[in-house]
Amino acid sequence: MEETRSLPSRITQVIWRSDNRALSVEDYQEIKGKFSKTVARIQPDLIHAGPIQRVAFLPAMVDFHPLLTMSWGFDLLEDARRDETWEEITRFVLQNSDWFTSDCQTTRDLAVEFGMDANRTTIFPWGVDLQLFTPIRQGLMRRQVGYEEDLLIVHTRSWEPRYGVDVALEGFWQAFQVVPNLRMFMLGGGSQESLVKGFVKEKGLEDRILFSGYQQNETLAGYYQAADVYLSASHIDGSSVALMEAMACGCPPLVSDIPANLEWVTDGEQGWVFRDGSADDLAQKLIHIAQFRSEVFDKGQRARDKAEERADWEKNTNTLMQTYQEVWRYHNGKK
Repeated sequence: MEETRSLPSRITQVIWRSDNRALSVEDYQEIKGKFSKTVARIQPDLIHAGPIQRVAFLPAMVDFHPLLTMSWGFDLLEDARRDETWEEITRFVLQNSDWFTSDCQTTRDLAVEFGMDANRTTIFPWGVDLQLFTPIRQGLMRRQVGYEEDLLIVHTRSWEPRYGVDVALEGFWQAFQVVPNLRMFMLGGGSQESLVKGFVKEKGLEDRILFSGYQQNETLAGYYQAADVYLSASHIDGSSVALMEAMACGCPPLVSDIPANLEWVTDGEQGWVFRDGSADDLAQKLIHIAQFRSEVFDKGQRARDKAEERADWEKNTNTLMQTYQEVWRYHNGKK
């Protein structure tokens, strides 16, 4: 879903390309000159760019400094190993960056493997509005939504292969055979829409898996507040904002055991984890949660505590501002 909010008053958008077509690696040499002229005209004090191969590549190509390169997760977890060309671009960008930032330790460590100086890295886990994403309305939202006798699950990840939506569906289906008091809200959409809706229809789950489309943040918070469990079967991720939103709302997560998720969730504490790609293990965890629903409230409180500790947008933005200052000092120290 494209961004619809207007830009803040002190932000100016610069349109420097006349088309929105997707670029191939070969296209970057063609647009390098245009980008260089734009930078010369604006004369920025610093460029903050990411993802690595698709965006930060350009300021690295024109040898701009100071350059703060930011990982978006998939650029290091997936794109960097596509082939030799993508790997070379990744190394080139990181070795020509003054500083690096990412939202989790997992991608920071990968950046260092690709040549980034470990001493010039910052972990910045984004964060959420803890006043909007809050447990305060949990009871109210649950009564309004209904299904109070059921274990209510919320799934907000895009319907794309990297997010394991097929694993989420199969795990739900297997658990439903044992504990039929399950319901799931599936928000959003994606390229696997036909797979998702076809599975639900084939299994006769139309009254158990409910599609809610894309939601604005104000409404989205209500889904987390109404649900018992947040589910993500993602195969590839950084520090997921959706995960932070759910935890901030006191909705304990049930997530795949990929490294970035384990930075936020310890099995049996803030929520539960299952083996990545294993619908069987996911089903067993859902069955356990349904049979021991008394655990949900306690884990939800711990999830909120974790969000307050690490996912406060107001606090985390200060980390980014401080990073800008560090990058500037580092760059000036080299002159």
